[in-house]
Amino acid sequence: MSTNLLFAYGTIADPEFFGYLLKRKPVYAKAWLLDYKLLVNPESGYLFVKPAQGHQVTGQLAEITAEELEILDLWEEVPFYQREVLEVQATAGTLKAFVYTQNQASGIAIGQGKPKERASMLEEIKEFRRWLDRQQNH
Repeated sequence: MSTNLLFAYGTIADPEFFGYLLKRKPVYAKAWLLDYKLLVNPESGYLFVKPAQGHQVTGQLAEITAEELEILDLWEEVPFYQREVLEVQATAGTLKAFVYTQNQASGIAIGQGKPKERASMLEEIKEFRRWLDRQQNH
C-alpha cells in the first residue's frame, strides 16, 4: 500500500476530526508551508490557504493512502478546494506534499474573521462520515 504526504492546516490537522474522517489516529509531524497565508472565508468560516509572499502557514504532515486521499477529496469538495503538490518544510528537510488550497478565493485574516465553531464542524464531519459509510455499503 503506497502512501502520500498531506500537509494539513485546518480540519484535517485536528486529530479528532482526522479520526472521524479516516477512521484512524493520525501520526503528525510539524511542517511549514512557505509563501502561503492562512485565511478564513467570512461566509462559511472555513479555513484555506493561498499564495502570499513572505508569509508561512504552520501545519501537520501526515501519511495517507490513495484511498484516504479520495475520501479527503470528497470532504474538501475538490474542485472547490484544489489539491496541489507543493513543497513544505519539515524537520526532515524540504518535502513534497498534497495541500488543499483556494488560490482564487477571497478571505480575511484569522484575527479578523471567525472560523467555524468546533462543535458545528465536528457534527458536519460525523454526518459526512455516516453518508460515506452508507455509500460504501451499497
